[in-house]
Amino acid sequence: MGRSSIDLYAHQIGVPMTEVTSFDAYVGGCPTNIAVGTRRLGLKSALLTAVGDDEVGDFILNFLNRETIDTRFIPRKPGHRTSAVIMSIQPPDKFPLTFYRDNCADRELTVADVDRAPVAGAAILVVTGTGLSHEPSRRATMHAAETAKAASSLVIVDIDYRPNQWPDRKTFASNVQELLRRGDIAIGTEEELSAAFDGTLPRDDAAATILALGPKALILKCGGAGAIVYTRGEWGAVSPVSIAVPPFPVRVLNVLGAGDAFASGFIYGLRQGWSLARSARVGNATGAMIVTRHGCANFMPTWGDVEAFVAERGGRL
Repeated sequence: MGRSSIDLYAHQIGVPMTEVTSFDAYVGGCPTNIAVGTRRLGLKSALLTAVGDDEVGDFILNFLNRETIDTRFIPRKPGHRTSAVIMSIQPPDKFPLTFYRDNCADRELTVADVDRAPVAGAAILVVTGTGLSHEPSRRATMHAAETAKAASSLVIVDIDYRPNQWPDRKTFASNVQELLRRGDIAIGTEEELSAAFDGTLPRDDAAATILALGPKALILKCGGAGAIVYTRGEWGAVSPVSIAVPPFPVRVLNVLGAGDAFASGFIYGLRQGWSLARSARVGNATGAMIVTRHGCANFMPTWGDVEAFVAERGGRL
């Protein structure tokens, strides 16, 4: 559940925006990427977002339908525009984004939209921090998490901190902490952990505090260093237990979407009944594959792709 967009990625690699002459049009947005990623791996996937009554909305829905994502519950929001993102690609460490989310449709998701969707019937619900940035989607996101939790669905909270969507980090922190209280598993980067507590806690303390809010596990995405799985430990110990999950080294082309690919692989592992660490290892593989590709949703791997990728590197999942 959450945002969707048309993503315009610079066709020219390694140049600033002032020198870009053309763009490739893809589909993006954290939960949208995850919906596509999990579907390509073989899971059944539905998306609750909203699009405007415009051709960009048509573009997104057409792509999702081709991917056989369940789109029946995506409302059109007349008077609001489908979101857009523009990005230049300057490897290895510059990927500046410009968001166009003023008056965007997915911020208009309501409690009624949630109630029309099969939230209570899902094995897993994924909600994101960006879904809290504005009303009515803030209330709708909280309601979705509560509905799923009451139905014993697993609630995954992707912290998904986008600074330009918030007036300040303190506002983000207070809202995402409320959402984390409704979650079973949290996923985020070290920067997002810091933002969740307004930069006031060291990494391990932030992890322990997130677990104290309610989630049973926190999956820390560490980019090229892999991932760390934090759990409460025996009898809910205050000091969390951490397991380092090794990465798959690759040459980076574009890091955008890597975290969503990671989440897709991680969720696939969970649905196979694998451990958190093994599931995170799958996430490391899918994330590594995406950073070598030009875009996000359009380039998500299949399970066959993942097996071949791992085999080529002599690794195992």
